[in-house]
Amino acid sequence: MLRDEVLDLLFEEELTQKELTSKLNSSRSRISEVLSRLEKQGFIVRRKVSQRTVVVSLNHSRTLRVGILRSTEYVHVVSTLHGLEKKIPFRLKVYDNSLEALKELMTGKEDIIASPLISGYFFFLIDKFIRPIAGVATGGAGLIKRKNHGRIGTTPLSRMDKDSREFRGYEQVYYKSIEDILSAYRKGEIDAAQIWEPFLSMNEGINSPPKGTCCCLFTKGKPNRSTSQFLERYIDSVENGISGARRLEVSGLMSDVLGVRASAVNKSIDSYLFTTLISEKDLENQIASFGLPLVKEVESFLEGCSKVSV
Repeated sequence: MLRDEVLDLLFEEELTQKELTSKLNSSRSRISEVLSRLEKQGFIVRRKVSQRTVVVSLNHSRTLRVGILRSTEYVHVVSTLHGLEKKIPFRLKVYDNSLEALKELMTGKEDIIASPLISGYFFFLIDKFIRPIAGVATGGAGLIKRKNHGRIGTTPLSRMDKDSREFRGYEQVYYKSIEDILSAYRKGEIDAAQIWEPFLSMNEGINSPPKGTCCCLFTKGKPNRSTSQFLERYIDSVENGISGARRLEVSGLMSDVLGVRASAVNKSIDSYLFTTLISEKDLENQIASFGLPLVKEVESFLEGCSKVSV
């Protein structure tokens, strides 16, 4: 559909009408018709920069750019996005690790990033506009191992990183993606790995008991119109849960996003306790475990989301 092709291109960069016509191999009149409709709906903005040149860009208050990591944990994020698809055009991008994802949020290339709580706090120390707006889940992580000592692989500055530090006798080794971790484990370069679902179940790992918030949803600055609409629906999705035919449907969507079997996604959903709440005490414990400064702004860091005391 030409409308979707236009939006896909504009999610990557702003373009002139002439460039859109050329890239989509369409007629000027057809492109103009589609752009007029999108402009009327409020999804795009057209800006005349010269007598013959019109630049087209997305209206970011009416669209969404969302980034997640390669995990079942974000099943409610994906479910909510697809439920809003007719009202809010979106682009979903999967990142290998939280540091890459949050960098894109900080530089304005994403509207929402789903990422470990501790990673977001680290970026908050750099940019005070980075804030969590909701929790995602606890649980859904664990260990695969061939020995009780040696080298343990994980991703840096994440909940997995923190949990891996609790196993004595291991030296931590950091990787940028789950694929790199699993490859190193299969090659015998590491003796254990602290990983997440669905990859934990797929590799017959040992689930760890929930130990507090893993990931959260982050924005930069105050949520705009589309972010607020998404957040309202997301909270409803978490509170109501996903079951029956809807669970199978969403497992299929996550399967496409993650590049794994839908059955593996469906099975791993039960490893998580989904919650939009964040514990301030849990955050403080995570901060302490990484030796990061417990700055006085911790309360302001959490002011945009619902908190719970534990």
